[in-house]
Amino acid sequence: MTHFRIDYSQVELQENIPLNEEEIKHIDKQQSEFFNDAPTILMTSTLFIMAIAYYFIQHEINLQYYHYILFVFAGLALFGILYLFVWLTFRSFKNNWKKDILNGKNKLSSVIISRHKTENDEYIMTFAGRHKSEKFRFPVKKADYYQYPIETKVLVSYLKYSKEVLEITEL
Repeated sequence: MTHFRIDYSQVELQENIPLNEEEIKHIDKQQSEFFNDAPTILMTSTLFIMAIAYYFIQHEINLQYYHYILFVFAGLALFGILYLFVWLTFRSFKNNWKKDILNGKNKLSSVIISRHKTENDEYIMTFAGRHKSEKFRFPVKKADYYQYPIETKVLVSYLKYSKEVLEITEL
């Protein structure tokens, strides 16, 4: 909880501000880079899982040629399922990026009310909303996390659906 008073009348939210060319290029770059390493990582993971499975299976039963064929098909099925998960995740991100391009960005003039670092080295900041029960939580860059302490008045430019902070400036 916050241990300081927040003047909610000074919190302003500007919505649906059109994106400039640089921000649209940034979104396009994210889309094009999403699948760069996915097939390689999935194939390596599948081969590693299959190698472990083969190690444990070979000691239990006498493998015939049709066992190897089934084993290869099981590996292909595993790769297909993992690839499907990645593709569904990409579709979700792509829908959010489309919404962000159509609706534009938002600008929030607010106060940082809390911040924390997760165990996966994600840096999260929480900003005050227009009333007591409204809060905005966004992952931020490490430099921004350490630059702005709690109670700092900031102007945050962010994408609503992607939950991505584009810019933070101190007021």
